[in-house]
Amino acid sequence: MQVQAVPLLESLPGVPTWVVADRGYTSHAFREHVWSIGARSAIPPQRHEAPVACPDWIYNNRNVVEMV
Repeated sequence: MQVQAVPLLESLPGVPTWVVADRGYTSHAFREHVWSIGARSAIPPQRHEAPVACPDWIYNNRNVVEMV
């Protein structure tokens, strides 16, 4: 699980609707953590992993948040 991402999520004032991350945050444990807090994940799998649900329209527009 991504060590720095968990405290960051827990420091938010509320539960996010979506957690959008790049392939570097791909792990079953991290996705489970996102689900456990009540959010949905938009994290694509690594190239060698099985496909997971990752809405293209959310992931492809992640740069909107990154540029703020």
